[in-house]
Amino acid sequence: MRLTLRWMADVLDVPFAGEVSETVISGICIDSRRVRPGELFVCLPGTRTDGHDHAPLAVENGAAAVLATKELPGIADRVPVLVVSDGVAALGELARAWRKMFRGKVIGVTGTAGKTTVKELLSQVCSLAGPTCKNQMNWNNQIGLPMSILSCSGQAEYWVLEAGISRPGDMDELGLILQPDMALLINAGAAHLAELGCVEQVAKAKARLTNYLRPGGIALTNRDCPDLWRESLTYGRQVHGFSVQDSGADFYSGGQTCTPSGDVHMELRLQGRNMELTWTAGQAPVAENVLAVAAAATLLGIDSESIQHGLTTPMNLQGRFAVQRHGNWTIIDDTYNANPLSMALALDRARRLAGEGHLVCVLGDMLELGEVASDEHRKLGRLLAEKGCSVVFYHGRHFPDVSSGLEECSWQGRLVPADSPAEFLDQWRQWVTLICGAGVVLFKGSRASGMETYYDVLRTELDA
Repeated sequence: MRLTLRWMADVLDVPFAGEVSETVISGICIDSRRVRPGELFVCLPGTRTDGHDHAPLAVENGAAAVLATKELPGIADRVPVLVVSDGVAALGELARAWRKMFRGKVIGVTGTAGKTTVKELLSQVCSLAGPTCKNQMNWNNQIGLPMSILSCSGQAEYWVLEAGISRPGDMDELGLILQPDMALLINAGAAHLAELGCVEQVAKAKARLTNYLRPGGIALTNRDCPDLWRESLTYGRQVHGFSVQDSGADFYSGGQTCTPSGDVHMELRLQGRNMELTWTAGQAPVAENVLAVAAAATLLGIDSESIQHGLTTPMNLQGRFAVQRHGNWTIIDDTYNANPLSMALALDRARRLAGEGHLVCVLGDMLELGEVASDEHRKLGRLLAEKGCSVVFYHGRHFPDVSSGLEECSWQGRLVPADSPAEFLDQWRQWVTLICGAGVVLFKGSRASGMETYYDVLRTELDA
């Protein structure tokens, strides 16, 4: 980003507090400890602290200017200060203005499960066709998305940006900023139901991104999610579908198969053009995600060779089904977050990776499910039984619900409570070494469950 402070002031329609200049801003930062010289420090209120209190440190660290919601007399004597009524809204306005200036293609990605993986895969493919920018990490909300956009180069050909929502109205705010040329709607499942109510409302909220497509923009939607498909058709835009169930879809795949050597093979039909992909064991992304990316890249006009190469290049994202081998064990770090849809997808992949061998699961609660939380955790128990898990370690208050679901299926495995990483490790030594000496271990749970700490203690144990 190379935007001037004067341009920002004009966009926000606010005067300077301090010397007017043509200062070029090199970036945006909201953490005073991480400000780099030339950046704009944005003062935002937090749950524990207020960014305005840390403006002096930001300036000491080289901030070229400050954006605040109140006067900062001591700061205005040192660097220019832009005073606005709402810092988050101001970030959005700046990002929206910068996006309007961009002449390349903007792809907006949303869904209940797999947003970040699809964003990373698609940006990997796009980068083989031209300069590409993407969200920083998973910055996909009303603060993160604008900051990601403002970090994008105007010289790029593609911006691949994910949008994450948790409440009604979120997508309207994000869509207005993003204004994509393509809306990629991956899926819709049970997540954030405490705010969104039901899966149908989740689909409706996510499909709102289609309403903010630029003129001539297109939507690409998962036809296997009926609610999402139906909602995406309501905005009068051009909509393409991808499916692993309906062979009549524009973009279709029958799924993935394992070869005798253990590799994973996948055949795709992309608007009548066939493509074959192969990965080594443990490296294949979810079939629906692969198809979504291949379909999006095809619609963007990217050549087949780049699509194949981008999709089969290994991509190990921390906390997102990152697979590592430790002696006799294959351990999977999928700890970033969890909801019923992403949990089901992870269990399916883990089971396929384990084959006929042992599958051990170390799981935490799926949060923000509202009134259906108990029912969804009972369903999880039934799914664990269906997948033939040998041992399940569980952390969280929904242990009884998971246990109930397992009991319904007359499961023959072992369910073990794990209230802390230390307790989990003690139980691991007792039960897993007794029942099985090798296999696949899946770690997954909602962010607040902290399942990465469980993953870390086992990895250390296995490496000892």
